[in-house]
Amino acid sequence: MNARQRCRLINLNRVLIFALTLGGLLLDGLQLADSLCTLALFVWLWLPVCTRLKVHLLQRIDEKLGSAKSAKTSPSM
Repeated sequence: MNARQRCRLINLNRVLIFALTLGGLLLDGLQLADSLCTLALFVWLWLPVCTRLKVHLLQRIDEKLGSAKSAKTSPSM
């Protein structure tokens, strides 16, 4: 299984879990707590992707700040 197929399978699993949970919540009847449960489920399912994105963004910010600091401390000619 290559990386693209693995990614599709993971996303399909996420969609299936999300759809089954929403179906179960709807069968139980809509309540205010259902929206919080749905939001928590969504965050939980996408947590690995969000974590990777956060790490990537923090690395980019560190690189930008590091290059800005080095530009300020380098002597100008």
